[in-house]
Amino acid sequence: MISVETRGLCREIQAIMSIYAGVMVGGMGMGYSAIAVPDIQSEVYSNTSLFSPIQTNDEELSWFASSINLGQIGGALMGGVSGTKYGPKLTIIMAAIPIILGWSLVSVSTNIYLLIAGRVIKGIGGSTVTANCTLLVAQYSSQSRRGPFLSLFPLMVGLGILGSYIAGLLLSWRLVPVIPVCLILICALALSQVPESPIWLLGHKGELETEVALKWLRGRSDVSKEIQALKLTQENQNEKLTLVQAIKNLKNPGVYKPVFLVMVNMILVMSMGPFSVVFYAVTIFQSSGISIDNYLAAIIIAVVRLIGGVLAIFLIKNFARVKVGIVTMTLMIISMLGLGACFYFKEQNINFPGLSIIPLICLLLYMLAFGAGVGPLQWVWSGELMPPEYKVLNGGIVSVVTFALFLNTKLFPNLLVWIKPYGTYWLFASSGLVALIIYCTIMPESKGKSMVEIKHMFAAKDKKKSKLDSIDC
Repeated sequence: MISVETRGLCREIQAIMSIYAGVMVGGMGMGYSAIAVPDIQSEVYSNTSLFSPIQTNDEELSWFASSINLGQIGGALMGGVSGTKYGPKLTIIMAAIPIILGWSLVSVSTNIYLLIAGRVIKGIGGSTVTANCTLLVAQYSSQSRRGPFLSLFPLMVGLGILGSYIAGLLLSWRLVPVIPVCLILICALALSQVPESPIWLLGHKGELETEVALKWLRGRSDVSKEIQALKLTQENQNEKLTLVQAIKNLKNPGVYKPVFLVMVNMILVMSMGPFSVVFYAVTIFQSSGISIDNYLAAIIIAVVRLIGGVLAIFLIKNFARVKVGIVTMTLMIISMLGLGACFYFKEQNINFPGLSIIPLICLLLYMLAFGAGVGPLQWVWSGELMPPEYKVLNGGIVSVVTFALFLNTKLFPNLLVWIKPYGTYWLFASSGLVALIIYCTIMPESKGKSMVEIKHMFAAKDKKKSKLDSIDC
Protein backbone atom coordinates (compact mmCIF):
# COMPACT_ATOMS: atom_id res chain seq x y z
CA MET A 1 0.00 0.00 0.00
CA ILE A 2 1.33 3.45 -0.93
CA SER A 3 2.08 5.68 2.07
CA VAL A 4 0.61 9.17 2.41
CA GLU A 5 4.05 10.73 2.00
CA THR A 6 4.75 8.80 -1.20
CA ARG A 7 1.34 9.60 -2.64
CA GLY A 8 1.82 13.30 -1.88
CA LEU A 9 5.28 13.29 -3.46
CA CYS A 10 3.99 11.60 -6.62
CA ARG A 11 1.17 14.11 -7.01
CA GLU A 12 3.48 17.07 -6.44
CA ILE A 13 5.83 15.66 -9.09
CA GLN A 14 2.90 15.19 -11.49
CA ALA A 15 1.75 18.80 -11.03
CA ILE A 16 5.21 20.37 -11.14
CA MET A 17 6.55 18.37 -14.08
CA SER A 18 3.42 19.34 -16.03
CA ILE A 19 4.51 22.97 -15.63
CA TYR A 20 8.13 22.20 -16.46
CA ALA A 21 7.13 20.61 -19.77
CA GLY A 22 6.22 24.16 -20.82
CA VAL A 23 9.55 25.43 -19.48
CA MET A 24 11.37 22.88 -21.67
CA VAL A 25 9.60 24.40 -24.67
CA GLY A 26 11.03 27.78 -23.65
CA GLY A 27 14.49 26.20 -23.49
CA MET A 28 14.10 24.85 -27.01
CA GLY A 29 13.23 28.37 -28.16
CA MET A 30 16.41 29.73 -26.57
CA GLY A 31 18.63 27.12 -28.17
CA TYR A 32 16.89 27.17 -31.54
CA SER A 33 18.72 30.18 -33.02
CA ALA A 34 22.09 28.49 -32.46
CA ILE A 35 21.14 25.69 -34.87
CA ALA A 36 18.85 27.68 -37.18
CA VAL A 37 21.15 30.61 -38.02
CA PRO A 38 23.99 28.49 -39.52
CA ASP A 39 21.46 26.36 -41.43
CA ILE A 40 19.68 29.41 -42.85
CA GLN A 41 23.01 30.80 -43.99
CA SER A 42 24.11 27.51 -45.57
CA GLU A 43 20.83 27.09 -47.47
CA VAL A 44 21.69 30.15 -49.54
CA TYR A 45 24.64 28.24 -51.03
CA SER A 46 23.21 24.69 -51.13
CA ASN A 47 19.43 24.67 -50.98
CA THR A 48 18.00 21.25 -50.15
CA SER A 49 14.72 22.53 -48.67
CA LEU A 50 11.23 22.46 -50.17
CA PHE A 51 11.20 26.23 -49.56
CA SER A 52 13.28 28.86 -51.32
CA PRO A 53 16.39 29.97 -49.41
CA ILE A 54 15.77 32.91 -47.07
CA GLN A 55 17.78 35.90 -48.25
CA THR A 56 19.13 37.71 -45.20
CA ASN A 57 22.26 39.19 -43.61
CA ASP A 58 24.07 39.05 -40.28
CA GLU A 59 22.23 42.06 -38.83
CA GLU A 60 18.81 40.60 -39.64
CA LEU A 61 19.86 37.22 -38.23
CA SER A 62 20.92 38.91 -34.99
CA TRP A 63 17.39 40.31 -34.79
CA PHE A 64 16.05 36.82 -35.43
CA ALA A 65 18.14 35.40 -32.57
CA SER A 66 17.20 38.10 -30.05
CA SER A 67 13.62 38.87 -31.15
CA ILE A 68 12.25 36.12 -28.92
CA ASN A 69 13.15 38.40 -26.00
CA LEU A 70 10.95 41.19 -27.38
CA GLY A 71 7.95 38.88 -27.23
CA GLN A 72 8.97 37.77 -23.75
CA ILE A 73 8.79 41.36 -22.45
CA GLY A 74 5.11 41.70 -23.35
CA GLY A 75 4.31 38.10 -22.48
CA ALA A 76 5.71 38.46 -18.97
CA LEU A 77 3.53 41.50 -18.25
CA MET A 78 0.43 39.83 -19.64
CA GLY A 79 1.28 36.60 -17.85
CA GLY A 80 1.57 38.30 -14.47
CA VAL A 81 -1.75 40.12 -14.83
CA SER A 82 -3.54 37.08 -16.27
CA GLY A 83 -2.14 34.79 -13.57
CA THR A 84 -3.54 37.07 -10.88
CA LYS A 85 -6.97 37.39 -12.51
CA TYR A 86 -7.62 33.95 -14.02
CA GLY A 87 -5.17 31.75 -12.10
CA PRO A 88 -1.57 30.81 -12.96
CA LYS A 89 -2.42 27.25 -14.04
CA LEU A 90 -5.09 28.33 -16.52
CA THR A 91 -2.80 31.09 -17.80
CA ILE A 92 -0.05 28.58 -18.56
CA ILE A 93 -2.53 26.35 -20.39
CA MET A 94 -3.73 29.28 -22.54
CA ALA A 95 -0.11 30.20 -23.32
CA ALA A 96 0.00 27.09 -25.52
CA ILE A 97 -1.92 29.02 -28.22
CA PRO A 98 0.77 31.65 -29.04
CA ILE A 99 3.53 29.08 -28.56
CA ILE A 100 2.03 26.74 -31.18
CA LEU A 101 1.29 29.64 -33.52
CA GLY A 102 4.82 31.04 -33.21
CA TRP A 103 6.63 27.75 -33.81
CA SER A 104 4.35 26.95 -36.77
CA LEU A 105 5.05 30.32 -38.35
CA VAL A 106 8.81 29.83 -38.00
CA SER A 107 8.58 26.40 -39.61
CA VAL A 108 6.86 27.66 -42.79
CA SER A 109 8.43 31.14 -43.05
CA THR A 110 9.54 32.29 -46.48
CA ASN A 111 11.37 35.45 -45.39
CA ILE A 112 13.26 36.83 -42.42
CA TYR A 113 10.34 39.02 -41.30
CA LEU A 114 8.03 36.05 -40.83
CA LEU A 115 10.84 34.28 -38.96
CA ILE A 116 11.18 37.23 -36.59
CA ALA A 117 7.39 37.46 -36.16
CA GLY A 118 7.26 33.77 -35.25
CA ARG A 119 10.04 34.22 -32.68
CA VAL A 120 8.23 37.19 -31.13
CA ILE A 121 4.91 35.31 -30.89
CA LYS A 122 6.41 32.22 -29.30
CA GLY A 123 8.37 34.54 -26.97
CA ILE A 124 5.04 35.95 -25.76
CA GLY A 125 3.76 32.47 -24.95
CA GLY A 126 7.01 31.26 -23.40
CA SER A 127 7.32 34.27 -21.10
CA THR A 128 3.70 33.88 -20.00
CA VAL A 129 4.69 30.43 -18.74
CA THR A 130 7.84 31.77 -17.05
CA ALA A 131 5.99 34.61 -15.28
CA ASN A 132 3.74 32.09 -13.52
CA CYS A 133 6.08 29.13 -13.18
CA THR A 134 8.19 29.71 -10.06
CA LEU A 135 5.40 30.96 -7.81
CA LEU A 136 3.11 28.13 -8.93
CA VAL A 137 5.86 25.54 -8.34
CA ALA A 138 6.48 27.04 -4.87
CA GLN A 139 2.76 26.76 -4.07
CA TYR A 140 2.45 23.20 -5.37
CA SER A 141 5.49 22.13 -3.32
CA SER A 142 5.47 21.17 0.33
CA GLN A 143 7.97 23.24 2.31
CA SER A 144 10.60 20.51 2.65
CA ARG A 145 10.71 19.93 -1.13
CA ARG A 146 10.30 23.53 -2.32
CA GLY A 147 14.01 24.25 -2.89
CA PRO A 148 14.77 21.14 -4.97
CA PHE A 149 11.59 21.57 -7.04
CA LEU A 150 12.38 25.24 -7.75
CA SER A 151 15.97 24.38 -8.67
CA LEU A 152 14.61 22.17 -11.46
CA PHE A 153 13.64 25.26 -13.48
CA PRO A 154 17.03 25.87 -15.15
CA LEU A 155 17.52 22.12 -15.49
CA MET A 156 14.37 21.97 -17.60
CA VAL A 157 15.51 25.01 -19.60
CA GLY A 158 18.85 23.27 -20.15
CA LEU A 159 17.11 20.08 -21.21
CA GLY A 160 15.13 22.10 -23.76
CA ILE A 161 18.30 23.75 -25.07
CA LEU A 162 20.03 20.36 -25.37
CA GLY A 163 16.98 18.96 -27.14
CA SER A 164 17.09 21.84 -29.60
CA TYR A 165 20.80 21.27 -30.34
CA ILE A 166 20.36 17.52 -30.84
CA ALA A 167 17.27 18.01 -32.99
CA GLY A 168 19.19 20.55 -35.08
CA LEU A 169 21.97 18.04 -35.61
CA LEU A 170 19.52 15.40 -36.86
CA LEU A 171 16.74 17.43 -38.51
CA SER A 172 16.27 20.42 -40.77
CA TRP A 173 15.70 23.66 -38.88
CA ARG A 174 12.18 23.70 -40.38
CA LEU A 175 11.30 20.31 -38.85
CA VAL A 176 12.64 21.03 -35.35
CA PRO A 177 9.51 23.09 -34.36
CA VAL A 178 7.38 19.92 -34.49
CA ILE A 179 8.98 18.78 -31.21
CA PRO A 180 8.13 21.84 -29.03
CA VAL A 181 4.61 21.95 -30.47
CA CYS A 182 4.01 18.37 -29.32
CA LEU A 183 5.62 19.13 -25.96
CA ILE A 184 3.45 22.17 -25.20
CA LEU A 185 0.32 20.14 -26.05
CA ILE A 186 1.44 17.54 -23.50
CA CYS A 187 1.98 20.36 -20.98
CA ALA A 188 -1.52 21.77 -21.48
CA LEU A 189 -3.22 18.36 -21.29
CA ALA A 190 -1.26 17.34 -18.17
CA LEU A 191 -2.00 20.62 -16.37
CA SER A 192 -5.71 20.18 -17.03
CA GLN A 193 -5.57 17.15 -14.70
CA VAL A 194 -4.13 19.00 -11.67
CA PRO A 195 -5.68 21.67 -9.40
CA GLU A 196 -5.19 25.43 -9.62
CA SER A 197 -2.80 27.32 -7.31
CA PRO A 198 -3.99 26.82 -3.70
CA ILE A 199 -3.33 30.42 -2.68
CA TRP A 200 -5.16 31.71 -5.77
CA LEU A 201 -8.10 29.43 -4.98
CA LEU A 202 -8.19 30.69 -1.40
CA GLY A 203 -8.52 34.27 -2.55
CA HIS A 204 -10.84 33.73 -5.50
CA LYS A 205 -12.85 30.52 -4.96
CA GLY A 206 -12.91 30.07 -1.21
CA GLU A 207 -11.57 27.73 1.46
CA LEU A 208 -13.50 24.65 0.31
CA GLU A 209 -11.86 24.49 -3.14
CA THR A 210 -8.49 25.28 -1.56
CA GLU A 211 -8.92 22.34 0.79
CA VAL A 212 -9.80 20.01 -2.09
CA ALA A 213 -6.71 21.14 -4.04
CA LEU A 214 -4.36 20.72 -1.05
CA LYS A 215 -5.76 17.29 -0.19
CA TRP A 216 -5.07 16.16 -3.75
CA LEU A 217 -1.55 17.67 -3.81
CA ARG A 218 -0.48 16.37 -0.39
CA GLY A 219 -2.27 13.02 -0.61
CA ARG A 220 -3.72 13.37 2.89
CA SER A 221 -7.03 14.43 4.44
CA ASP A 222 -5.77 16.87 7.09
CA VAL A 223 -4.45 20.09 5.51
CA SER A 224 -5.83 22.53 8.10
CA LYS A 225 -2.39 23.78 9.20
CA GLU A 226 -1.38 24.57 5.64
CA ILE A 227 -4.64 26.40 5.00
CA GLN A 228 -4.07 28.52 8.10
CA ALA A 229 -0.56 29.36 6.85
CA LEU A 230 -1.96 30.32 3.46
CA LYS A 231 -4.47 32.64 5.10
CA LEU A 232 -1.59 34.74 6.40
CA THR A 233 -0.69 35.59 2.80
CA GLN A 234 -4.19 35.37 1.35
CA GLU A 235 -5.28 37.28 -1.73
CA ASN A 236 -8.77 38.45 -0.87
CA GLN A 237 -11.03 38.36 -3.90
CA ASN A 238 -12.61 41.70 -3.04
CA GLU A 239 -9.28 43.38 -2.28
CA LYS A 240 -6.96 41.60 -4.69
CA LEU A 241 -3.97 43.61 -5.81
CA THR A 242 -3.89 45.08 -9.28
CA LEU A 243 -0.58 45.86 -10.96
CA VAL A 244 -1.03 49.57 -10.23
CA GLN A 245 -1.78 48.94 -6.55
CA ALA A 246 1.17 46.58 -6.25
CA ILE A 247 3.49 49.20 -7.76
CA LYS A 248 2.19 51.81 -5.29
CA ASN A 249 2.94 49.42 -2.44
CA LEU A 250 6.60 49.25 -3.50
CA LYS A 251 7.23 51.99 -0.92
CA ASN A 252 6.75 49.24 1.68
CA PRO A 253 10.19 47.76 2.57
CA GLY A 254 8.62 44.32 2.88
CA VAL A 255 7.81 44.58 -0.84
CA TYR A 256 10.55 46.64 -2.46
CA LYS A 257 13.45 44.81 -0.75
CA PRO A 258 12.66 41.34 -2.14
CA VAL A 259 11.62 42.83 -5.50
CA PHE A 260 14.91 44.74 -5.71
CA LEU A 261 17.03 41.72 -4.76
CA VAL A 262 15.27 39.35 -7.16
CA MET A 263 15.25 41.78 -10.11
CA VAL A 264 18.80 43.14 -9.73
CA ASN A 265 20.22 39.65 -9.28
CA MET A 266 18.45 38.42 -12.43
CA ILE A 267 19.64 41.43 -14.46
CA LEU A 268 23.24 40.93 -13.36
CA VAL A 269 23.11 37.20 -14.09
CA MET A 270 21.64 37.84 -17.56
CA SER A 271 24.32 40.53 -18.14
CA MET A 272 26.96 37.83 -17.68
CA GLY A 273 25.85 36.44 -21.04
CA PRO A 274 24.70 32.87 -20.32
CA PHE A 275 22.11 33.08 -23.08
CA SER A 276 24.44 34.86 -25.49
CA VAL A 277 26.58 31.74 -25.17
CA VAL A 278 23.48 29.60 -25.81
CA PHE A 279 22.20 31.71 -28.75
CA TYR A 280 25.60 31.93 -30.45
CA ALA A 281 27.30 28.73 -29.24
CA VAL A 282 28.26 27.53 -32.72
CA THR A 283 29.50 30.99 -33.75
CA ILE A 284 31.68 31.28 -30.62
CA PHE A 285 33.38 27.99 -31.37
CA GLN A 286 33.93 28.94 -34.99
CA SER A 287 35.66 32.19 -33.95
CA SER A 288 37.78 30.55 -31.24
CA GLY A 289 39.39 28.10 -33.66
CA ILE A 290 38.69 25.02 -31.55
CA SER A 291 39.42 21.88 -33.56
CA ILE A 292 36.11 20.13 -32.80
CA ASP A 293 32.84 19.87 -34.68
CA ASN A 294 30.99 23.08 -33.80
CA TYR A 295 27.60 21.44 -33.30
CA LEU A 296 29.14 18.68 -31.18
CA ALA A 297 30.83 21.31 -29.00
CA ALA A 298 27.51 23.14 -28.56
CA ILE A 299 25.83 19.87 -27.54
CA ILE A 300 28.64 19.21 -25.05
CA ILE A 301 28.03 22.63 -23.48
CA ALA A 302 24.31 21.90 -23.19
CA VAL A 303 25.04 18.51 -21.60
CA VAL A 304 27.40 20.13 -19.09
CA ARG A 305 24.74 22.70 -18.23
CA LEU A 306 22.30 19.84 -17.73
CA ILE A 307 24.78 18.07 -15.42
CA GLY A 308 25.08 21.32 -13.51
CA GLY A 309 21.30 21.40 -13.15
CA VAL A 310 21.31 17.91 -11.64
CA LEU A 311 24.12 18.93 -9.29
CA ALA A 312 22.11 22.02 -8.30
CA ILE A 313 19.35 19.87 -6.83
CA PHE A 314 21.87 18.33 -4.41
CA LEU A 315 23.64 21.61 -3.62
CA ILE A 316 20.49 23.67 -3.02
CA LYS A 317 18.94 20.96 -0.86
CA ASN A 318 22.02 20.50 1.34
CA PHE A 319 23.84 23.84 1.45
CA ALA A 320 22.98 27.46 2.20
CA ARG A 321 21.63 29.28 -0.87
CA VAL A 322 23.99 32.26 -0.53
CA LYS A 323 27.11 30.12 -0.16
CA VAL A 324 26.23 28.16 -3.30
CA GLY A 325 25.72 31.46 -5.12
CA ILE A 326 29.10 32.84 -3.99
CA VAL A 327 31.06 29.76 -5.07
CA THR A 328 29.39 29.30 -8.46
CA MET A 329 29.45 33.01 -9.31
CA THR A 330 33.18 33.09 -8.55
CA LEU A 331 33.73 30.19 -10.96
CA MET A 332 31.73 31.98 -13.67
CA ILE A 333 33.80 35.15 -13.24
CA ILE A 334 37.05 33.17 -13.48
CA SER A 335 35.75 31.42 -16.62
CA MET A 336 34.89 34.69 -18.39
CA LEU A 337 38.25 36.22 -17.43
CA GLY A 338 40.01 33.14 -18.82
CA LEU A 339 37.95 33.12 -22.04
CA GLY A 340 38.70 36.81 -22.56
CA ALA A 341 42.40 36.19 -21.99
CA CYS A 342 42.40 33.45 -24.67
CA PHE A 343 40.90 35.79 -27.25
CA TYR A 344 43.33 38.54 -26.19
CA PHE A 345 46.29 36.21 -26.78
CA LYS A 346 44.84 35.27 -30.16
CA GLU A 347 44.46 38.97 -31.04
CA GLN A 348 48.11 39.59 -30.09
CA ASN A 349 49.28 36.49 -32.02
CA ILE A 350 50.53 34.92 -28.79
CA ASN A 351 50.45 31.15 -28.91
CA PHE A 352 51.42 28.37 -26.53
CA PRO A 353 50.56 24.65 -26.16
CA GLY A 354 47.01 24.05 -25.04
CA LEU A 355 45.75 27.56 -25.85
CA SER A 356 43.28 26.28 -28.45
CA ILE A 357 41.47 24.05 -25.94
CA ILE A 358 41.25 26.58 -23.08
CA PRO A 359 38.16 28.38 -24.53
CA LEU A 360 36.26 25.07 -24.46
CA ILE A 361 37.35 24.44 -20.86
CA CYS A 362 36.32 27.96 -19.83
CA LEU A 363 32.92 27.64 -21.47
CA LEU A 364 32.33 24.22 -19.91
CA LEU A 365 33.25 25.51 -16.43
CA TYR A 366 31.10 28.60 -17.01
CA MET A 367 28.00 26.61 -18.01
CA LEU A 368 28.57 24.03 -15.25
CA ALA A 369 28.75 26.78 -12.61
CA PHE A 370 25.73 28.55 -14.08
CA GLY A 371 23.67 25.36 -14.14
CA ALA A 372 24.78 24.20 -10.68
CA GLY A 373 24.21 27.42 -8.77
CA VAL A 374 23.67 30.89 -10.19
CA GLY A 375 21.11 29.82 -12.81
CA PRO A 376 18.71 27.89 -10.55
CA LEU A 377 19.22 30.22 -7.59
CA GLN A 378 17.74 33.20 -9.42
CA TRP A 379 14.50 31.23 -9.78
CA VAL A 380 14.68 29.77 -6.27
CA TRP A 381 15.01 33.29 -4.87
CA SER A 382 12.21 34.50 -7.13
CA GLY A 383 9.90 31.78 -5.79
CA GLU A 384 10.98 32.16 -2.15
CA LEU A 385 11.68 35.87 -1.56
CA MET A 386 8.78 37.36 -3.55
CA PRO A 387 5.61 37.80 -1.41
CA PRO A 388 2.99 35.42 -2.89
CA GLU A 389 0.28 38.07 -2.80
CA TYR A 390 2.46 40.26 -5.03
CA LYS A 391 2.85 37.71 -7.82
CA VAL A 392 1.40 40.30 -10.20
CA LEU A 393 4.82 42.03 -9.92
CA ASN A 394 6.55 38.88 -11.09
CA GLY A 395 5.49 39.60 -14.66
CA GLY A 396 6.98 43.09 -14.42
CA ILE A 397 10.24 41.72 -13.05
CA VAL A 398 10.47 39.13 -15.82
CA SER A 399 9.77 41.87 -18.40
CA VAL A 400 12.58 44.09 -17.10
CA VAL A 401 14.98 41.15 -16.91
CA THR A 402 13.96 39.98 -20.38
CA PHE A 403 14.69 43.44 -21.78
CA ALA A 404 18.17 43.21 -20.26
CA LEU A 405 18.49 39.76 -21.84
CA PHE A 406 17.36 41.16 -25.19
CA LEU A 407 19.99 43.92 -25.05
CA ASN A 408 22.67 41.40 -24.14
CA THR A 409 21.87 38.95 -26.96
CA LYS A 410 21.13 41.66 -29.54
CA LEU A 411 24.31 43.63 -28.80
CA PHE A 412 26.55 40.59 -28.36
CA PRO A 413 27.66 40.46 -32.04
CA ASN A 414 28.20 44.24 -31.97
CA LEU A 415 30.21 44.08 -28.74
CA LEU A 416 32.51 41.53 -30.36
CA VAL A 417 33.32 44.22 -32.93
CA TRP A 418 33.22 47.34 -30.74
CA ILE A 419 35.32 46.16 -27.78
CA LYS A 420 36.70 42.91 -29.26
CA PRO A 421 35.85 39.41 -27.98
CA TYR A 422 38.18 39.69 -25.00
CA GLY A 423 36.63 43.00 -23.92
CA THR A 424 33.14 41.50 -24.24
CA TYR A 425 33.91 38.55 -21.98
CA TRP A 426 35.70 40.76 -19.45
CA LEU A 427 32.60 42.99 -19.43
CA PHE A 428 30.51 39.92 -18.62
CA ALA A 429 32.90 39.14 -15.74
CA SER A 430 32.44 42.65 -14.31
CA SER A 431 28.66 42.10 -14.11
CA GLY A 432 29.33 38.92 -12.18
CA LEU A 433 31.59 40.78 -9.78
CA VAL A 434 28.75 43.18 -8.87
CA ALA A 435 26.43 40.20 -8.26
CA LEU A 436 29.10 38.55 -6.11
CA ILE A 437 29.29 41.67 -3.93
CA ILE A 438 25.51 41.54 -3.43
CA TYR A 439 25.69 37.86 -2.44
CA CYS A 440 28.40 38.62 0.12
CA THR A 441 26.65 41.61 1.66
CA ILE A 442 22.84 41.92 1.43
CA MET A 443 21.36 38.70 -0.02
CA PRO A 444 19.39 36.98 2.81
CA GLU A 445 19.44 33.25 3.46
CA SER A 446 16.05 31.63 2.74
CA LYS A 447 16.88 27.94 3.13
CA GLY A 448 14.53 26.14 5.51
CA LYS A 449 12.19 29.11 5.97
CA SER A 450 8.47 29.12 5.18
CA MET A 451 6.93 31.82 2.98
CA VAL A 452 5.49 33.47 6.08
CA GLU A 453 8.88 33.44 7.86
CA ILE A 454 10.56 34.98 4.82
CA LYS A 455 7.89 37.67 4.65
CA HIS A 456 8.36 38.44 8.35
CA MET A 457 12.15 38.46 7.88
CA PHE A 458 12.00 41.53 5.64
CA ALA A 459 9.42 43.19 7.91
CA ALA A 460 11.54 42.48 11.00
CA LYS A 461 14.59 44.12 9.41
CA ASP A 462 12.56 47.23 8.71
CA LYS A 463 11.16 47.39 12.27
CA LYS A 464 14.64 46.98 13.71
CA LYS A 465 15.93 49.83 11.56
CA SER A 466 13.01 52.05 12.62
CA LYS A 467 13.74 51.42 16.29
CA LEU A 468 17.41 52.30 15.81
CA ASP A 469 16.44 55.50 14.00
CA SER A 470 14.11 56.51 16.85
CA ILE A 471 16.88 55.88 19.42
CA ASP A 472 19.28 58.06 17.43
CA CYS A 473 16.72 60.85 17.50
